[in-house]
Amino acid sequence: MLRILQVGVGGYGSTWLDTVTARPGQATYAGLIDVDDRALTAAATQTGVPAERCFHSLAEALGHVEADAVLCVVPPAVHESVIVPALEAGMHVLTEKPIAHSLEATRRIVEAGRASPGLLMISQKGRYHPWVRRFRELIAANELGRLNHVTLHYRYGLFQWGASGFRHRMDDPLLVEMSIHHFDLLRALLGRNALSVAGRSWNWDWSGFAGDVAASLVFAMEDEVPAVYEGNCVSAGEPTSWYGDIRAECERGTLTMRYPRLIMQRRRDEPMQGGEHVMDVTEPQVGQAAAFAEFLAAIAERRAPETAAADNQHSMAMLFAAVEACHTGASCSTERYLGV
Repeated sequence: MLRILQVGVGGYGSTWLDTVTARPGQATYAGLIDVDDRALTAAATQTGVPAERCFHSLAEALGHVEADAVLCVVPPAVHESVIVPALEAGMHVLTEKPIAHSLEATRRIVEAGRASPGLLMISQKGRYHPWVRRFRELIAANELGRLNHVTLHYRYGLFQWGASGFRHRMDDPLLVEMSIHHFDLLRALLGRNALSVAGRSWNWDWSGFAGDVAASLVFAMEDEVPAVYEGNCVSAGEPTSWYGDIRAECERGTLTMRYPRLIMQRRRDEPMQGGEHVMDVTEPQVGQAAAFAEFLAAIAERRAPETAAADNQHSMAMLFAAVEACHTGASCSTERYLGV
């Protein structure tokens, strides 16, 4: 039985409570941690964790209870203050993306992971879905011929993003808080890493955000495959799903995911016929439970998880390179952000 300390139980952290308690034979809460007493009380009521196992800091919790793992669901800027002490204590860590808000903090966290007997995994819920596996299989098998390019368009109206409002005050909220999911998803769908990126991001004075909320990027993926990304988290129009709308343009047709369907359309098909229904697409939040299952399985089997820090650095390199490209206006290689 894995004994878990969850740091951050309000806001998005509250969505993890049922995920953890849904596996009573595999995981249990050793304690709950949050700086907000109201969030702590609500989480304790929901999970049945007694008040004496609710704390305001990880250090306080470690002094009072025994635990095997930490689940980190706090803003990226404070990830290091949670993850590094947990790893130094020899604990396993499952953290929300991104690993950290800066390259320097990311490097320190990854190094702490290398030195710890504990496992460090990043929850990238977008890739833990059957449709993602099927998409990648069809691309790898050249079912529609050679891959030309892929597009991912994301639009959503996050006019009030989260209860605490930290995303409204941060730099690059779209890229750091949302696009990192899409960048990792592109890697999972294509089975390829990014080599470079060019593009720009922008904001407008009525967005309600201090940092840029829209971006248009072109990644050069391995095998010279372009990946076109467009995101806008303050869109007033028809939204996409959390995944975005995704299309792979291939030699003999297209493979399209528009929630809730994965569709394959061959060149011989009439455009209005809609193509071949490949499979239904699972609701995005299902990926959280699948990521947690991977965390538990990796610990039990003593192996690296699919989204271990060593692999996730490729997604982080996409993020940091995209931020640099948007800030400088120049094409940016991902290589300098690897090897953290």
